[in-house]
Amino acid sequence: MFDVIIIGGGTIGTATAWYLSQQNLGKIALLDKGNIGEGATSWAASLLTQVRAKTEAIPLVQETYRAIEALEAELGISLGARRVGSLQIAASDKTAQSVENLVSIADQYGIPNHWMDAREVQKMLPWINAELIQKASFMPRDLFLEAYVLANAFANAAKKAGVQLLTDTFVTEIVVENDKIQGVRTKDNFYPCSVVVDAAGGWSNLLSNPLKLPLPMAPVRSIYWITQADPVQFPENQPMTVLPDARAYTRPETGGLLFGIRDKASPYVNPKDLPEQYTGKQFITEEERWEILLEEGKDFQDFFPKLESVSIAHCITGVSTYTPDSRFVLGPTRIYGFYAATGCAGAGVAMSGGFGRATAELIAGKTPFTDLSPFQPERMGTFDPFSLEFMEKCSAARSNKRDGG
Repeated sequence: MFDVIIIGGGTIGTATAWYLSQQNLGKIALLDKGNIGEGATSWAASLLTQVRAKTEAIPLVQETYRAIEALEAELGISLGARRVGSLQIAASDKTAQSVENLVSIADQYGIPNHWMDAREVQKMLPWINAELIQKASFMPRDLFLEAYVLANAFANAAKKAGVQLLTDTFVTEIVVENDKIQGVRTKDNFYPCSVVVDAAGGWSNLLSNPLKLPLPMAPVRSIYWITQADPVQFPENQPMTVLPDARAYTRPETGGLLFGIRDKASPYVNPKDLPEQYTGKQFITEEERWEILLEEGKDFQDFFPKLESVSIAHCITGVSTYTPDSRFVLGPTRIYGFYAATGCAGAGVAMSGGFGRATAELIAGKTPFTDLSPFQPERMGTFDPFSLEFMEKCSAARSNKRDGG
């Protein structure tokens, strides 16, 4: 018997396990149907930009920064975080105003930043068309890292503190009686417990909805490309970029450029159609990969004129859980002992430390370190999370996203 069970071994689930291990809450287990960090987490672009238009998210990502330093100290290893900074780049009057607003937010939260002119940006990003740049703000402390590495660091630190990691353990049901958690059922066993954290990402509603507790989120496809290495065009220390006018973002990747373009109508995936083992699954045809790049990537090509002549090494698709209001699903529910930590809106890696700390504090009966009211799991009332209408709203939230990675 366990006191707390976390379902899901991505960055959010493993972060929750680590933070819970510091709360003296008894026996804790993390269950995942595969291996740690090998699901949707392993395909994340993992841009940990700090400044966010929705300011309630900023304390969560800042906690992830603190967690990275703490994990490195505790485990005695480097997590390979690349602190290359990020550039918010505007090519229109409307976006220039948005960047100015983000700079004001950065100043409010003590996030270092400074303005750069087009010539300075061109020196950092040899591939960019500097003539388009109206405004550019540089956030020098922003970083990225591999999500798989972060998830395993959280998991190893949690295991070191006594958390049991039960991988290859497929949860089929959360068992509830009289609106109170009794345990979880897997394909092979029943594990009694009094607290469950649903951190199952795209699969979360498969566990919560049978309890008549729909969570306001759906899996939506993401896509990015990686070029062949070219150290002249793509310096290893080039910053990440956010290009709202092109619906795109970039970061360096092994001597090449990783760039993502947001579909104008991002395809959603019914959770019931997600594979049991996610590893290697691509949610796109070969033909679609290039259609999106050529058609919906036209604005990005304006910023990157030599894109057509660059060799593409990889095209990667995954799913991330989006909500209609682009706010996370984080907090307690009406079922006693049941907590949700999901609906990451494409920022699960960046927010993982904040998700983990806040969830652990809630379970320990403490006041969370930041306000979680915008993220209440039941804020949208009764609805069908598998309906086409609802999933289309989640898709629109991703398609309309502009800031962050």
